[in-house]
Amino acid sequence: MNKIPPVERDLLTGGLTFESASRWCNFLAEEFDWQGNRSLSEYYKRRSQELSVAPTGSLHDRRLEEAIKIWKR
Repeated sequence: MNKIPPVERDLLTGGLTFESASRWCNFLAEEFDWQGNRSLSEYYKRRSQELSVAPTGSLHDRRLEEAIKIWKR
């Protein structure tokens, strides 16, 4: 298991910062890969790569927020 990344939110919109979302997607990609779920691993890996090259901003993604809630319990 990897270290769970911190959740960083945009102060104006309340969405995840792109940097935080990218770290979370990378974390989830590695965890799903370890669990043998290749489809979710590839999905989160692709999202992490997209967010890592994006300009500064915030993200509202219900699917990612639900995954974070599961890991933050």
